[in-house]
Amino acid sequence: MKARWISLNAVGEGAGIAGVALAYAAIDRGLAPSWIVLIAGAWEGLCLGSAQTFGLRPPALRWISATMVMAVLGYAGSLGMGAGAGDDSATPAFWLILAAGAGMGFVLGPLMGLAQAIASAGKVRIGPWALANLAGWVPAMMLIMAGASLAERSWPLAAVAGLGAVTGALAGVAIGWATSFALPTGQERRPQ
Repeated sequence: MKARWISLNAVGEGAGIAGVALAYAAIDRGLAPSWIVLIAGAWEGLCLGSAQTFGLRPPALRWISATMVMAVLGYAGSLGMGAGAGDDSATPAFWLILAAGAGMGFVLGPLMGLAQAIASAGKVRIGPWALANLAGWVPAMMLIMAGASLAERSWPLAAVAGLGAVTGALAGVAIGWATSFALPTGQERRPQ
């Protein structure tokens, strides 16, 4: 069922982005080195990839590993660019934040889809899966970036993680909905 697939993506991405938000907040407050975001990226990939294996049933280790590698590569691009919430005078306009998110999703979404499709051992078709990930990750990254822009340095770390969980779950809904159209026929109805 599509609803189950979408829910799995929402749970996985919600847990993953909660960890990422916590990492960026810790970096921003001087509590952690910037490279911790790579560990947070691996966490996000682990959460999303693991959740997706419950619905798609690809070779789990390969799928999760591909998802983790792509997430880490995505976050590696943010090293040295600042952590997130901080000096409000340096905060770009909201439309620029959304545009940056859309751009990241446009580039990284199909790369994620390509890596996952290759790792799937034929469970998903490469072209449709890459396109579905493009369609899902553009709005997902816009949601993630919008959520990240709301957090302030004065917030408790738990509140930042909570906001990350909510925006991550919404992003997961976008990813799950878009990729549900590229699932193998009958896959979304497969019993446990």
